[in-house]
Amino acid sequence: MTEERLTVTSPNSQPLNYLVSLKVGSTYLRNLIYVLDHGAVFSEIERDFPRELPSRDMTKAELEKETSFFVVRDPVARFFSLYFDKAIGKAGSRFPWMVEILVTNRVFHDKPDLTIEEHRENCMSLLGFINVRLRGHIKGAINPHWNKQIVRAEIGLKFGMKPLMLDRLDEQLLKIADGRIDGLADAMAKIKTRNRSPRPVEAEDIMTPEIYARISALYPEDIQLYDLVKTGWDMHGHPPQIEL
Repeated sequence: MTEERLTVTSPNSQPLNYLVSLKVGSTYLRNLIYVLDHGAVFSEIERDFPRELPSRDMTKAELEKETSFFVVRDPVARFFSLYFDKAIGKAGSRFPWMVEILVTNRVFHDKPDLTIEEHRENCMSLLGFINVRLRGHIKGAINPHWNKQIVRAEIGLKFGMKPLMLDRLDEQLLKIADGRIDGLADAMAKIKTRNRSPRPVEAEDIMTPEIYARISALYPEDIQLYDLVKTGWDMHGHPPQIEL
């Protein structure tokens, strides 16, 4: 019987593999892969990346012999990244079709110079929109920009990949690489900025107990997963073993 294989993103030059999850550091990791292969940053603009980065189909045994990982992100931070990027972001970044649905069917303010209260109303409407999609009321695949992280994490864990945290990614990746990836620290240093949409206000100013409750209700598994990964790293200094 043929052994099951997983498609992972990998540089051509190094034994490093990761499993992509959108809104979870994917642009930074794509740039890191490019720098490892080419020695220079390709672009800070996501749409200018090459259409295809190197990938490999690997077995669990093959992945466990190399530096193989997936990344988890605080679900609250991930939601606000989605809001600033895809709901009120600049042209070329936002999802116009999603904004049209929000404006037509919910209370959503599509204009410049929003007040804090208007941002809060927008966030509640976006959360309602995501709830409909996650609950399966709309046919078709769930958009990976708001799909639950646990979906990809379960695949990564099944194949023995190590869980890392986005907010401590460089530190933790260097730890698990343990000197096996040539030029890794130098490649990280060359990526001066992370892909981050402009934020007219801070997420902390928008946050309310109601918004937090809605995020928690939508992503309870992701919150538990993030807490497990964070606790494991904090207590032991290495990726935790997680049983899902």
